[in-house]
Amino acid sequence: MSLEDWFNKRWYPETGEGRSLSLLTPLELLYGGVSKRRRAMSSRTPPEPLSVPVIVVGNITVGGAGKTPLVAELARWLKERGCNPGIISRGYGGRAEKYPYQVTAQSHPLESGDEPLMLHLITGVPVMVSPKRTEAAQALIDYHQCDVILSDDGLQHYSLWRSFEICVVDGHRGLGNGHMLPRGPLREPVMRLQSVDMLVSNGEPDARVKDQCGGLLQLQMTLEPSCWHQFNLDQTSTLHLPSGPRPGPCHGVAAIGNPQRFFRSLSELGFEVTEQPFDDHHQFSPQELHFDGETPVIMTMKDAVKCRDFWESHWWALQVQAKLPDLFYQKVHKHLQQFYENEK
Repeated sequence: MSLEDWFNKRWYPETGEGRSLSLLTPLELLYGGVSKRRRAMSSRTPPEPLSVPVIVVGNITVGGAGKTPLVAELARWLKERGCNPGIISRGYGGRAEKYPYQVTAQSHPLESGDEPLMLHLITGVPVMVSPKRTEAAQALIDYHQCDVILSDDGLQHYSLWRSFEICVVDGHRGLGNGHMLPRGPLREPVMRLQSVDMLVSNGEPDARVKDQCGGLLQLQMTLEPSCWHQFNLDQTSTLHLPSGPRPGPCHGVAAIGNPQRFFRSLSELGFEVTEQPFDDHHQFSPQELHFDGETPVIMTMKDAVKCRDFWESHWWALQVQAKLPDLFYQKVHKHLQQFYENEK
């Protein structure tokens, strides 16, 4: 069991082990104090506004809640309406020689990070990576004339000015045991939810999650399978396929924050899944994906971009799309409208 698995089993109450981390209370208090000071400092010296709206999509827990598919859907919706969006990211797992780093189809995930490369491939919009997200945002404005900036994660990156905040909560796992790191999964206290502009539940929230969020959950998102991919021989582009492997036995591969969500999606499509979970952002070697001959291997798009250098014909990537209610788009449209009216 990895350290990540060990903590996850104790952070989330369904395991019945949530109380076993009480010895970490002093560290939780220390982390909470540092977090509080950072927020206070940002309030005293707020960053300079940018010339275009900046929409931050993040969460207050560690691990996956569904924010990246939401960013991809926002980019699609904005492009459809004639906007020129760009995406910024920290580029977790990537180490470029120079920042800001522009992601291209030829980028390697060890330079760009897996999520930025995936976002560029599936959306086609400019993606810029930098530990200093403001620099990445300004580069998109200067070099690509982007008129809306989407930040994949960054809710806690207070040096980045933002005009609108969207927080995503996992409808099943919620806020875990309600404690801050390292005793629990929270990166910020629950009261932070009161200051965001929109709170979105990924999946239908149960009563416990609704209670944790204090009745602030406004909108519900679902992640639905949208299309299948395999990599072309050039290894820099994907084949968008109308159908994938025939339902039956498969190996499900997921190195994401919540692998079980992906495995459930495969089961709902009729696959008999042998689960192959890995730590979030895991860098694969070919040997790790050689299971038993030609049984289909199905992975997330985020994982597929890390495997394209050694892609095999019986491997498939399943892309999911965020589905949101009309009210979500209405709120975003209203914000953009107000932003530009105020700029006149």
